[in-house]
Amino acid sequence: MKVAECEDETRVRESEEERRVESSVLKACGRSEPSAKQKSVLFSKPHPCGTKRCDCRCICFFFRFVCLFSGAWEWEHLQEALEEKLKNSLAVAQLMERIRSLLSRDRSSRDTPSARAAQLGPQTLVNLFNSPLYSDVIFMVQGSVLPAHRAVLVARCDVMAAMFSGKYAEARSRVVPIHGVSSDTFLSFLEYLYTDSCCPASVLQAMAVLVCAEMYQVKRLQHLCEVCVCAYLQSMPSRELSSTGISVVRLLRRAKCHNAEQLYIWLLHFIANNYLIFSHKPDFLELSEEEREQVERLRWPSRGYLQELSEYQQRRRKLRKSRCLVM
Repeated sequence: MKVAECEDETRVRESEEERRVESSVLKACGRSEPSAKQKSVLFSKPHPCGTKRCDCRCICFFFRFVCLFSGAWEWEHLQEALEEKLKNSLAVAQLMERIRSLLSRDRSSRDTPSARAAQLGPQTLVNLFNSPLYSDVIFMVQGSVLPAHRAVLVARCDVMAAMFSGKYAEARSRVVPIHGVSSDTFLSFLEYLYTDSCCPASVLQAMAVLVCAEMYQVKRLQHLCEVCVCAYLQSMPSRELSSTGISVVRLLRRAKCHNAEQLYIWLLHFIANNYLIFSHKPDFLELSEEEREQVERLRWPSRGYLQELSEYQQRRRKLRKSRCLVM
């Protein structure tokens, strides 16, 4: 037992010494430690020397391979080190082949167009938003000139792709008129296509962009606008809800008309939760019979609560009167 324990301690010390050396070599080469994914790719199969799992020496080979890749050592030096460690020419050949395949896979993955686009990020399209640079289409919206790029529009919007690639006038014309949408709304729509973000300034602006998104079948933008409308209304205090000129019932009508189902359901619950505020407004009568029944069923305060509150207040008043008579 003591001999086995001594051997284990010796192996631990050797592995720790190897790790320290490898760490210093990597720092000298300007490289970081390999990721867990890289280790799993390299050592997922049984070890070439016949063992079922890799020990610290196997990781040492990986570090040397990384140093080789950074230009620190020659390929022949790595092969000599492997032959000295493994004492098996077949195992060395197999391991060297795996290192070659991993190197080629890593280089090819970094050279793909998608990888280069990921490195550039979405900020590259921000510079092209509402810019005449390289633009090949101009939208005329209420007298405003909005330059754009067909490639971006086709990639981000299926309706735009059909419009510019089909047998339509827009496919052959550089100037495209847009009707039924304000210039600010369409500019916010284009901003989403270029930046993948949307920040409407008000409830009405968010609702207008939602209508535009539904017109061009951009579902994600539609859902973002629904969230914006909910957030704006939820942040309003009760006094502002009572005095605001925004008609929540009409927002409900537009949400239903433009297939914003989640917003429609949320607005119904919002009206029910603020029943005392909205029930006194004239547009409350515009609700359909089915919607009014649902609001009455979900309303707060409920009828039972108001009835109990009224009875409690009446008993309090009677109690005060009786005390005054006694005194």
